[in-house]
Amino acid sequence: MSDAPEGTGRDEDRPERKRPVRRRPVQRRENGSKADAPARRRPTTRAAGKKGRRRSRGPRVIEELPPIGFVLGGEQRRWFIPTCLAAFLLMAAIGGVVDWRKEYSDVPEGFSGTPKQYHDCVPVHYTYGDRNSTSHDPMHPDNLACAELSGDDPNYSELEYQAWLADFLASVATDDGNHSGYVWSEQGLATMAYLVSTMGSNMSVYFDPVAGDEFNGTHLAIWNSATTAFGGGNDSFEDLLPGGGTAMAMYVGAGGIVSIRPTGYVWTEAGLATMAYLWALNGANMSMYGDPVAGDVFTQEHLGIWNAATVAFGGGNDSFDDLLPGGATAMSLYVGPNGIVGIAPTGFVWTEEGLSTMAYLWAMNGANMSMYGDPVAGDVFTEEHLGIWNAATVAFGGGTDAMEDLVPGGTSAMALYIGAGGIVLWSNLTEMPHVTNVSVAPAAPTADDVPSCTWDFTDPQGDADASTVRWYVNGMPVGSEASAVVVASGDTLSCSVLPFDGVNPGFRVHGTPVTVA
Repeated sequence: MSDAPEGTGRDEDRPERKRPVRRRPVQRRENGSKADAPARRRPTTRAAGKKGRRRSRGPRVIEELPPIGFVLGGEQRRWFIPTCLAAFLLMAAIGGVVDWRKEYSDVPEGFSGTPKQYHDCVPVHYTYGDRNSTSHDPMHPDNLACAELSGDDPNYSELEYQAWLADFLASVATDDGNHSGYVWSEQGLATMAYLVSTMGSNMSVYFDPVAGDEFNGTHLAIWNSATTAFGGGNDSFEDLLPGGGTAMAMYVGAGGIVSIRPTGYVWTEAGLATMAYLWALNGANMSMYGDPVAGDVFTQEHLGIWNAATVAFGGGNDSFDDLLPGGATAMSLYVGPNGIVGIAPTGFVWTEEGLSTMAYLWAMNGANMSMYGDPVAGDVFTEEHLGIWNAATVAFGGGTDAMEDLVPGGTSAMALYIGAGGIVLWSNLTEMPHVTNVSVAPAAPTADDVPSCTWDFTDPQGDADASTVRWYVNGMPVGSEASAVVVASGDTLSCSVLPFDGVNPGFRVHGTPVTVA
């Protein structure tokens, strides 16, 4: 028993006990003190009615700004920003497709295809349909398909050009049949081809001449019209000769564009001496003839000057032949037996049949016509050409032919290979036939008509007309037989005539193109 007095049982009567102190273990950090660790707020448990101590906090200091990615996307920036960018690009693409459909939803009137087909046909037309394209091929399958959809002619560019050319030629002077006596030179063609190409054109405006073709009145008019804007426009034939006085000399160069056409006759030493003497008697000199030297061409202009000067002395009607040694000139008393001119080195020209024969024979031996300088019909058959021919035919039993042996029916040892058509013809301008008024009949043909080519023929000797015809559809040569010409509505049809009297060929003359109804 306890000696303590009995109490009342209330708490205050009980003796006071001390509660045990519970300590939290201190977690020590190996690196750094406790103060270095970030503050962690511990949950507190306070008995009801008791106040705990509050820890005072100072102002928070931001030492650096957050990165822009965090500002834009926050904690989800890794997926949020790419998603937004993808959505933007998708919306832009959809908008572009909508705009494209709006732009191409309406095709031009007359186009029977879809917007996509129309879009695809635009580069096709420029690649294959445009005559100035390096890939120009109006018969290309893609171009034909697009032309059918658009309702245009596959060769629309050529048709437009021919229409422009017809209008242009109608605005300039045309050749009146009085031949100029000047021909295109190799250097001139190269110069001209370059000049016209810089203006997006080509030499078809001059009917695609080759070296030796006549440079006629139409050519001169076209040249002057085209050069007016560059300070030219007043050139004569002589101005376009090497060293001529053209205002376009800076572009043409010293080689000029044209040269004197061979007439088959040349000045001789004796002729020059005679003429210089006769001219001096009248107080003149040979500058009227351009101061020629032996071997220079005795031109039509020279003949005209001679006849005009000799009228007062009983002359005035001489031909080239009259001025040959022993010729029938009325001025023989003054000229003497040696004449003034001599026959040109050849006087023979290539024929179309001869060129075909030669090209075939040459191809059999693995060669080509470049050995002859790639001549065309009407070009002079030179002594050099004859030498090449004879050297090449020695092994076949030939090698001794004269130029006369190579004419139709000639006595060449190679007649078996040449055939009856020969290779060359004798050509003399004083005996050359001419054609005029070349045209297509009917004037408004249909696709079912068999057209004909008509012309007027004249020949100084009254020889029969043996001219040949060449047909052109949309400016492209298609042969010589009218029955074989195939045209469609809208095509242009034309013909040209190469005069021939059975002996001498003349200059080819082109007719005006007509449109097929």
